[in-house]
Amino acid sequence: MTARHAAKGCSNAKADARKDHARHAGHLAQDAPGEKDDGRRRAHRGRAVAVAAAITVGVAAGAVMAMPQLRGQIFSPAGDGGADASTPATDSRRGDAGASGEEAGTTKGGGSDASAPDGGASDTSASGEAKAAPKEDATALDTGADAKVTTFTTRSGISVTAPAGFESTPTCEHLEDAVAAFTARGYHLGFAMVDLKTGRGASYNASQKFYPASSIKAVYVTAILESTHGGAASSSDAITKCLVDSDNDAFRTLLKTYGYRVYGSWLQSRAPEAAQEAYGYNYPHISAAGILNCWREVYRFGTPGEPGASLLSGCLARTNHSAWGALLRDRFTVWSKPGWYPANEGLASTATADNGIVFSDCGDYAVAVLSDAPSDFDSLLPVLDALNAAHGKMCGGSSALRQTSATTVG
Repeated sequence: MTARHAAKGCSNAKADARKDHARHAGHLAQDAPGEKDDGRRRAHRGRAVAVAAAITVGVAAGAVMAMPQLRGQIFSPAGDGGADASTPATDSRRGDAGASGEEAGTTKGGGSDASAPDGGASDTSASGEAKAAPKEDATALDTGADAKVTTFTTRSGISVTAPAGFESTPTCEHLEDAVAAFTARGYHLGFAMVDLKTGRGASYNASQKFYPASSIKAVYVTAILESTHGGAASSSDAITKCLVDSDNDAFRTLLKTYGYRVYGSWLQSRAPEAAQEAYGYNYPHISAAGILNCWREVYRFGTPGEPGASLLSGCLARTNHSAWGALLRDRFTVWSKPGWYPANEGLASTATADNGIVFSDCGDYAVAVLSDAPSDFDSLLPVLDALNAAHGKMCGGSSALRQTSATTVG
């Protein structure tokens, strides 16, 4: 498949990459909320104080592990996306942004830096390394085509379809730990991942709707390319800026040129929970199940070389600010479209999302990860890393964790 070898190049200089952050669609010209420095803590001495501190840590850890998690769901290779996707994220606030779909406060170049959240780096090490899985999970597991496959739900509500025995592996445990660490921060999360050949995968809160921010742009571009039989490729400059640089103005230009009707109609059969809003709003709220179905269609359209497919796949293979790209593009071709938003503003809500296709060492997989974290890729990276490791373990590839201290989204 030609599209599998889409160029990953055309990397921007660091100065240009920082400048491009400001062009992300729908972002306000403000940093994401950070943690304030509470000042230096006074040193405490004495055995009694040390014992009290140890007890406090133990109680806090127990509280985190005891947190109830919502249940997810898994999808077969056919993936009809039939799950109920009508429930909005808990913290998603909706206001009157007008029928045009413009987000309140949006201006050209107004953006929140995807790497801006204060405290993100230290929090990543705490959540990603607190109980890290081995670099390669050596647990014996039959992953062949004839392997017995089971579907089960973990104690924290992750739905898994995988070879028998996967539930007892450190890789499965690490995925649970990564989800627990993310949700312990008070964030809500929904994801769906499926191997496009075997149907093996995992999901969590997959029917819950989230604000997708600019991750939805890949859906719109695919819709207009398909509906025009590749004719929309004549807008290649706007499409490239919209996808690679996540440019606000380029997205608006495409919407003015091709309209909203194609948006809602295309979503109707793939993510019906988002279709009605898409007839008049740029960033319709959508579920992980719905956006996963959209990316399955991106894959179908992009891999056989249909008219306009090379433009789409070439852009998606080199998107800036991609967490999936930061983790895996040094090893695999990755098509992705991230999105992030720092505040609740009108129809927009806080968001950190990254969705796409990974052409991995053991099979291509589609993945959708949505959250209401306020522009916080540092906290989301360990979840993505654990999902990739889980796919590798259940499909016979590498189960190694890829995130290091040098992994940055930029």
